Amino acid sequence: MNFYAPPLGGMVAPARPKKKKPSLVASEFQIQRAIQDAFRLKFQIALVHPDPGAGRVNGGGRFSALPAGYPDLVGIVPPTGRFLAIEVKAAGKVPTEAQVMMLDMMRAKGAIAFWADSVASALAQFEAAKGAAA
Repeated sequence: MNFYAPPLGGMVAPARPKKKKPSLVASEFQIQRAIQDAFRLKFQIALVHPDPGAGRVNGGGRFSALPAGYPDLVGIVPPTGRFLAIEVKAAGKVPTEAQVMMLDMMRAKGAIAFWADSVASALAQFEAAKGAAA
């Protein structure tokens, strides 16, 4: 039996990438997108993910224009114009100390600020905070 071996430097078919098994747990990004969709549909609130503006100073280390712990989603609640900030976490995760401090500071200044790990949690906390302010 003869087996064909390509010459050195010859073309060889690339290995097929392994398929990832679909995860049953939603990622933080997926939860964030679902929260954005829910708030847009239910409350007509556009939540945006602020760009940290990561850059370099004179070719040195990276920096962010946003302070540590800044929430993942921000928006304005119509018609009051009240600031809304949501820190999104994957299921089972909790915010860091910097994130908790930032949310506390925003609430102290009059914003609706909380963290959520699901759409249901975000909607319930928003309804409670909006109802408490009324």
